Amino acid sequence: MNEAIRFLQAVAKQLSVARLYRAGHPEREHSLDSAYQCLRTLLEIDPRPVFTFLEGDVVYNDRPVSELRQWEWAGRLAGIEMERLEIEGRVTIGELRAFLEEANARLAMGLNQDLPREPSLDSAVRYGPVSVLGEKQHRAPPLATMGLNLEDELEVAAFLHAHADSHGEIPRAEAIGVVQLLSAAMHSQQDVILPLVELKEVDQYSATHSVNVSVLSMGLAESIALASADVRAVGEAALLHDVGKTVIPLEILNKPGKLTTEEWQTIQEHPVEGARILLASGPRFALAATAAYEHHIGWTGDKGYPALHYARQPQRLSRLIQVCDIYDALRTRRPFRPPWPVARTLHHLQEEMGEYLDPEFVTAFLSMIRQWEPLVLKQSEPEGEPAEPVQAASATG
Repeated sequence: MNEAIRFLQAVAKQLSVARLYRAGHPEREHSLDSAYQCLRTLLEIDPRPVFTFLEGDVVYNDRPVSELRQWEWAGRLAGIEMERLEIEGRVTIGELRAFLEEANARLAMGLNQDLPREPSLDSAVRYGPVSVLGEKQHRAPPLATMGLNLEDELEVAAFLHAHADSHGEIPRAEAIGVVQLLSAAMHSQQDVILPLVELKEVDQYSATHSVNVSVLSMGLAESIALASADVRAVGEAALLHDVGKTVIPLEILNKPGKLTTEEWQTIQEHPVEGARILLASGPRFALAATAAYEHHIGWTGDKGYPALHYARQPQRLSRLIQVCDIYDALRTRRPFRPPWPVARTLHHLQEEMGEYLDPEFVTAFLSMIRQWEPLVLKQSEPEGEPAEPVQAASATG
């Protein structure tokens, strides 16, 4: 059993590495070699291992693997119609590579309308969906739900911000890939846990916040029945909405006390800087650039920042992301304040509905949270200080 677990963990590592390095890179080749060596060790004791990935769990041959219960990669592989994996002892490293490349391609691009490539009939690595009486099951994916382990996605988000800081642009493949993986992870779990990714270190805030807002925004987009391609576009824009903060000194972003006038002006530059970085990254990010520029502008166009020469309503995408942005920003611990309780945060969104926030998306967000966390909206608003204005409360959100 231990050798089977080591092999699966090596596969997960190779798929993670493949998102960060191009084909042929030494790190990618090294992780492939490690996975193959783990497989050869497994084959010495089991010449024909069979793995099944269902509902986030792993079954090895006919035994559940308790050590990998609710393993995130089980859900991801099942989500790309690789619910079953069979390997014969004659397997070559080339056949393992072909399987991993196909898995990586499906994770990056999604199944969409294109039929996934099936393994060749003579391959020693066989994979596909679990079938009933020889027929493929067609199960509708559940609405986006949480309870996720998003550590790998968090690492990629941190890489995107670091790359933007050092190169002034966003790497296209990694941005697309992490959104596809977030989408797959959302549909692999059934239990909801909010907040999604807990902040562990102060300097992790930008990456943690971007992942949370991306997942929340895709969930909200699904809840209002946007097409799958539009949901992914929303997720990508949400992931990158705060990329302009990479040019702001950390001592300002993480300042525990009140900002000076000059520091607040610096903070207010991040939407413009974010749009500039995204526009420099190519036409793929034009929509994300719009959201980055507009996500702190009130829904009527006459509040927030940057100030518009002529008041106009921000794009629907920006207004949708703004609700999720403020929710996660207020729910996250920051150096200058503790996290707000869920009930207080939701009450605050309701207070700003029609003032600073678009009523359509606040209403849809509250409905989504009610479905994800049925008990959340039954909590009473805790006593305490009145809610701060959205512009100030979410200044670094």
